[in-house]
Amino acid sequence: MYSIYRVLCLLAVLCFSPLCMANSTFFFGQHVFYPDSYRTIPQQEFDGIRIWGNPKTLWRDIEPERGVYDFSTLDQHVSLATERGMDVMYTLGQTPQWAAARPDEKGNFGLGAASEPRTMSDWTDYVSAVAKRYRGRISAYEVMNEPRIGEAIKMFSPGFFSGTTDQLVQMTNLAAQAIHAADPKALVVCPAMDGSDVGVRRLDYFLSHGGGSSCDVIGFHFYLKTGSINEFNSLLYHIRQLLMRNNLQNKPIWDTEIGVLVQSSGNQVHSGLLGMNKVYGDADAAALMLKVQVASSNGGVARTYWFAHDSSSMGSTFPNKKQGQLNGLGIAYVTAHGWFRNGRKIRGCAMTEGQANCMLYQGNTLVGRVLWGQPLTADVLSGGAVMDKVHLLSGKTVSLSEVSADELRGMTRNYQDPVFVSNE
Repeated sequence: MYSIYRVLCLLAVLCFSPLCMANSTFFFGQHVFYPDSYRTIPQQEFDGIRIWGNPKTLWRDIEPERGVYDFSTLDQHVSLATERGMDVMYTLGQTPQWAAARPDEKGNFGLGAASEPRTMSDWTDYVSAVAKRYRGRISAYEVMNEPRIGEAIKMFSPGFFSGTTDQLVQMTNLAAQAIHAADPKALVVCPAMDGSDVGVRRLDYFLSHGGGSSCDVIGFHFYLKTGSINEFNSLLYHIRQLLMRNNLQNKPIWDTEIGVLVQSSGNQVHSGLLGMNKVYGDADAAALMLKVQVASSNGGVARTYWFAHDSSSMGSTFPNKKQGQLNGLGIAYVTAHGWFRNGRKIRGCAMTEGQANCMLYQGNTLVGRVLWGQPLTADVLSGGAVMDKVHLLSGKTVSLSEVSADELRGMTRNYQDPVFVSNE
């Protein structure tokens, strides 16, 4: 096992490629489960939406009988997102019982849902129908959510996909052909494996069996067992190693799902829910979110989709979802999105779990710094233009010249919370 120091050093080397640098702009994606939740979402609040697991949007919902389609709810989601200037990605899958090779197998979304189709032409027909209908409106299609890859890791349940790896590779290739034929500009995202070292092992097996050849993008879910940036960087390093080993290093990486349990998002959030051990308060969830976004930009991850705006366990809103009031995580997400707008990039980032001093550029102009874990003193902020404004994840802005060191320490929980320092 690599030491974290070696991982960080090697990741830095890997990410000085032109591709890695080109993919380092920020992308604040989200999941929105219910059409009603869009009522309180303003224009361009998020860069994009991933439609996955939303009621009445799965294959089994859209095509309840062969050749009989109901796009009404998916139409709503696509229209509501695009009206607000947000890019849309849709995750394919969840087989209807009538099409399943194992119709009595209990998947996460019901009988037959995790099975591969008995006849692959049914899969192709579904994918083609979706891609033709949403040509120019859905920009990316993810082939599957967190397949089990039973040959690599013994399955404890069918989950979201229980077929063989060869069947998944075949479905990925067929989907790519159908999507590119219907909408040549649309991107195909490889099946996104779940986080941690287990997800890396599943991805390894999938790619080694030719799974990445027809994808435009490599998807992964960077769920973190330890909630640390060191773990994030280690996962990213090992993924890049897999891509190099399979001659796929020129394909971008998207983090299509990441999140944590958030205490304020629901009334019954507790440790162990959804297999997660830690429940985060708003401030800790916000700090981790910002660190992940910075690490993603610094490491060349092209997109990040947080999970999920209107969730009652991992959400960025308070329990009354009809009101849509943002909790501390939601305020921080929107605030940080504003900091990193207009294609801004992190450069020259000295970052560890406990400390960071990262320069933020727009083009070739230094526009600010993102910092955590160190006092906001003159020597820390030296180099480049003099910067006086300290922007907090709460949305508040203060001037360095107008607050004391003790006040700043209190506002940032002894400098643990990331801040953006600029002249804006």
